[in-house]
Formats: sequence, C-alpha cells, structure tokens
Amino acid sequence: MQKHVLDRAAPALDSALSDLDDYLFDRSQNGEETLGLMALRDMRRARGEISQQFRQAVLNRFRGLRDRHAGGAQDDGSAAGLSLLSEQDLEEQLAVEQLAASVLRTHAPAFEIASRRLSAIAGQGDLPPRENPLAPTFLARALGSAMDRLDLDADLRIVVFKFFERELGGALGEIYDRSNTLMATAGVLPELRANARPQQAHRAAPSHAQQAQAAAAPHPAGMPQHDTVPHDAGHSQMQISASDQAAFASMLGMLQGWRNATGVAAAPGAQPAGPALPTNDLMSILSLMQQDGGPRFNPAGEAEQQSLASQLRQQMTQSARKLGVTGDNLNLDGLDNDAVDLVALLFDVLLDGPQFDTQIRQMIGRMLVPYVKVAVRDRRMFLFKEHPARKLLNTVAEACEGNRGEAPQERELLTHVDHTIDRLVAEFNEDVAIFETLEQELRAYMAQHRKRFELAEKRTAEAQRGRERLEHARRVVADDLAAHRGDRTLPPVIDEFLSRHVNHHLVQVVLRDGKGAPRYNDAMQAVDRLLAACDKLAAGLTPEKLPPLPEAGLLDILASAGCTEDAAQAALDALRDALSRLASGESALDDDVRMPPQAELPEPAQPQPEPQPQLEVVAGTAGLDFDAAMLARVRKLQVGDWLQLAATDGHFAPAKVSWISPISSRLLLVNRRGIRVLVASVEELAVMAKLGKVALREGENAFEDAMHQVVGRLQSVSERV
Repeated sequence: MQKHVLDRAAPALDSALSDLDDYLFDRSQNGEETLGLMALRDMRRARGEISQQFRQAVLNRFRGLRDRHAGGAQDDGSAAGLSLLSEQDLEEQLAVEQLAASVLRTHAPAFEIASRRLSAIAGQGDLPPRENPLAPTFLARALGSAMDRLDLDADLRIVVFKFFERELGGALGEIYDRSNTLMATAGVLPELRANARPQQAHRAAPSHAQQAQAAAAPHPAGMPQHDTVPHDAGHSQMQISASDQAAFASMLGMLQGWRNATGVAAAPGAQPAGPALPTNDLMSILSLMQQDGGPRFNPAGEAEQQSLASQLRQQMTQSARKLGVTGDNLNLDGLDNDAVDLVALLFDVLLDGPQFDTQIRQMIGRMLVPYVKVAVRDRRMFLFKEHPARKLLNTVAEACEGNRGEAPQERELLTHVDHTIDRLVAEFNEDVAIFETLEQELRAYMAQHRKRFELAEKRTAEAQRGRERLEHARRVVADDLAAHRGDRTLPPVIDEFLSRHVNHHLVQVVLRDGKGAPRYNDAMQAVDRLLAACDKLAAGLTPEKLPPLPEAGLLDILASAGCTEDAAQAALDALRDALSRLASGESALDDDVRMPPQAELPEPAQPQPEPQPQLEVVAGTAGLDFDAAMLARVRKLQVGDWLQLAATDGHFAPAKVSWISPISSRLLLVNRRGIRVLVASVEELAVMAKLGKVALREGENAFEDAMHQVVGRLQSVSERV
C-alpha cells in the first residue's frame, strides 16, 4: 500500500508543482508582483526539496504503522498545550481542511472502506486523519511539513495547496481502488461496504491544456480555482456490490495458482526477479508497445500457440529493454501482475472460440495493450457493466461475431471495425473517454445495418408464424376428418373429394375463422351426410330411397376450389354417379374428369434462401438423448437471447431467439442479418448442445461471457493443482 500511495500521490505533487511553475511564469510575464518572478525563483529552488520531504513523510508514516507506534506521524502540537495560531498557520490549516473536504466529497465511500481495513491491519482503532497515510488530511499536512523547512511566502504556500488539491483528487480514486482490492484479496474485511454515497461524481483528470487554461485565467486575489472540466456522470453510478467484489476477490485468489501451474509469471531458467517494477514504468513500457502499432498476438486457440499472457510478457520484456530495464523477466507489483494476467486471459478465452476467424482474431488482438493499460489504472473495468472500455469490446465483438465478410455490407462493417481499432491504438493516452467516443461511433454505424436486419427478421418471423398456423390448421383438419371418416372404404371419387377438396376448404376456414366457426360446422355436417349415404347404400338401400345430398354445403366446399355454376353441378353429378355405382354393385371409377383440380394453399414466403438444418427429428422426443440440466437452461431462453450455433463449415455463429411459437413452443433462430437459420424445440436444442452444435452464453454479452469462462478456466486449473 505504501508503494501504491507513492506511485500516485508523489507524481500528483510533481504534476501540481509543474503546473504551478507555468502559472507563476505566466504571471511574471504579465508584470505581476504578487506571486510573480520572485515566487517563481523561490519555487524552482524549493521544488526538489518539497518532493523529497513529502515522500519521506509518507514513508515514515507507513513505517510507524508497521512498527505499531506513532513514529512518522505529523505532530499537531497537541502535546504542547493550547496556544494561539499565527495568521500564517491559520491560513495553512484552513487550506488543509478545505483540500480534505473537497477530495472527500468524491471519494468518501472508498476512503471509509480503505481506512477501516487499514486500521484493522495496523491493529488500532479508527486512525485519526493526521495519522492515516491514506487520508487527504495527512497528505496535505505532509506537504505543509515539507514546505516548513523552506522560506516560502505565505501566499505561495496556499497556491501550492490549491494546485495539489486539483491533482490529488484524481490520484486518490485509484489509490483507494487499488488499496481496497489489495486488502480485500488478502482477506481483510472482504465483505465491507460503504455506508455513504459520494456527493458528486468522480471527475475525469483534466488535460494539460485545460489545466494551463484554468491557471492562466484571471481569478480573484490571484488565486487559482478548481478546474471546471465536466465530470463523467456515468462513473458516478459505478457502485460495487458485495457479491461482485467477493467474486472478483475470489478470482484474483485463483490467479496465483494458475500462474504456478502454467509458469506464466517466470519462464524456466529466468534470472531471479529484482525489485517490483513501478506502475509508471509499466505504463511507459505499455505505451511504447502501443506506439509501435501494437504487437501482433496469436490467440492460443490456433494450433499450439502460447497463451496470450506468455506472449504479452515476452513483448513487454522486449520493450522494457528498449527503455533500459534489464533482466529476462519483469517483476510486477501484485495488482499490476493481476491486471496484466486478467486481461490476457480475457482476450485468450474471447478469441479462443470458433466464432472468429484468424484475421478477425488478430484484429481484435491488437486491442490487448490498450486494455491492459486501462486495467492497470482502473480496476473498475472488471466490475462495472457500463465501463466505456467494456462497452467498446462488446460492440466490436458484436460486429465481428459470425461476420465472414460474405456480403458487401459485412465487409464494410469489418473495415469500420478495423478503423476503430486503429484509432484506439493510435489515440489512447490513458484517458478512457476515447473508448466511449469510439463505441458510440461504431454503434451509430451499426445502427444503419441493424434497421435493415430488423426488417428482415420481422419478415422471417411473420413467415414462420404463417407456416406454423398453416401446419397447425392442416393437423387439426386431418385429425377431424380422420375421426369422422373412421375406417370406411370409400369410392375413389368420394375419397379424393374428402382428402383434397374438403380438406382444403376446412383448412381455409380454420385459418380465417377458427375451428368451431359456423362455416366449419356446416361443412362437417355436409361431410357426415355424405358418409351416411355411403353407409346406407353399402347396406343395400336403393338410391331412390336416399334423402337428397346436402347440395348447399357441398357447393360451398367446391367453391373454395374455384368450382362454381356448371362446373359445380358437374362435380355433384360425379358424386351422385359414384353413389349409384356403389348401390348397384358396379366397380367405382378410379378418376372422374368432372371433379375439379385441387387448389393448393400458398406457402408463406421466405425472404431469403435458408441453410440446411443441422438436425432433423423425424419421430417423437421421447427417445432423444440430452442433458437434463442443459434442457432446463434452454427452457429459460427468451425472445432476444443469443446463443452460438454451429454452421456447416464448423464455425460457430451467433443466433438470436427471434420468436417462440405459441402453438408448438418451437424457437425460431435467426442470424445477425435476420435470416432464419433454425427452427427447433427446446428438446432438439438440448440434443444439439450435447452434440456440440449449440453453445449457450454464460453472460449477457461478450465481455461477461468471457469473464465467466476465465473463472471456469481458473477453477479447472485450481482443481488439478
């Protein structure tokens, strides 16, 4: 924790003093006497001493905590009794209090958690702010103590506090984040949660141009004010739940076992590791790799390639040598080590699946270094769904999954993704705002394609809905006619009339009016009277004694086939002739030209040709072989859910549940272009999953799914160890 504080607080002070130098120089150029040229000279002489004394104060305070006494704490003068403060001391005390209050408006919850954990480690009660090296009060007092040794004007001292306040606000957020992660991973109050919310969002660190502009602007009494850079409202909602924090801590705990099993941290025969590489030096190494255009990584899924973690460390070692860092193995700080390995594992499992071809894997692999830099600086990427870097990776994966570049629109989309990655590698400078900008631009571009695909999907669903209704109507009518007909042997003409014309008419009625409608009942009554006539004639009743045929009902049936007027009368004559032959015992005609040709119901149109299904069930589902747990998961699929479906070439492509039939409960799956790829029941999908042709996602998007796979991979290694 001492290292984390020094790695961020000391550079923040150096940056504040550098900005103050520019501020004083501008004032001296304008002829200002107060805080002008003399103040600039004094500050430049004192700058190195202030930084050194500040670092020493932090070291002493941590040493005092380790020794479990108050050595190194700032002496507040309480032991000397009460006394009046000088005007200068009073102004400095007010500056310290204002700095602490300003910073804690943003970081109070994280500071509360870190302080309670640090107190538990030190074996003390609540540490007073002046004795807590994580407290902004202590850091401000350490700065004041460093300036006490120098002869600086009172106004200049206050200006130093103001510039340090601005820089410290951005640094403490990462200090608390890294410290809390470190302590929670070590088992120090991992279940602890904050009982207060920040009163304002964490502001993004201002750029140097914005700082210079704020410093150069005129202010009352010549004092610099807080920067006015708009804060990131999205990050203000980033709250860590206890379950997510515990899961993340558990995953970090399994990382060390994975390193020991895979030998990632140190190659065999490597030289003994030296001192831990400072975080800033690690960022410099990663920046050099990024400036080189981003190294080319080969995902482990291709043949017998090394894992991305091993490849990344090799590339980092090569870049470190360019910066003068010696040794065959980089010794990274614990949290930096976790960030590097977690991102490498994330990309490894993301690119390991068959949903991406080689070219796309290499293209996405170029994003690895920027994402390692984000993880080193901002661990929240692993915990918050709305993190800009996380959203960009999800959008890139969505654009590339199942995209083989077969259509011009698909090739254009891949080209746009490649351009997005180029910009990320070229423009990312530790400001995550670039991720949000690129994600919004890519998503806006994809929206144009999505509208066209949504229309195709809608047409596909309508066609499938029509096909399902037609199949259902045919099945209902066939069952009903079979029940009414029984096992009778009928003359061919009457048999053809029932199976073709009556069936066609009843299917139309079911589709338009539903079964049980008056037209349906009238047609079935006409069929029953025709069948009754056949029964009576077969029993020896003469045709003269038969009641007349239900001509009205039969004519309605024939009209469905377009048979009207003379043609309809000719068809009735053909039915009467068949009955007469049955009564006289003559042989029935196999065919009668007076019967009209059968009318066919048009099949619902399909927008585009469909691929061949991967699985066809020709019998019931009772004999299907599937896993009961997988069936339960498939039953939970809803419209809009995505899964991975194997294509004929062996590649996996994303498939969306577009529609679930209320009739058969079958699921309609479409690809990203809205084209139907499969219609199957939940049992059939469970069978395909067991055959390795269907893969269900563990998370809602690519990032979450990859994180679930990372946990699974770590658990698998832990069990083997």
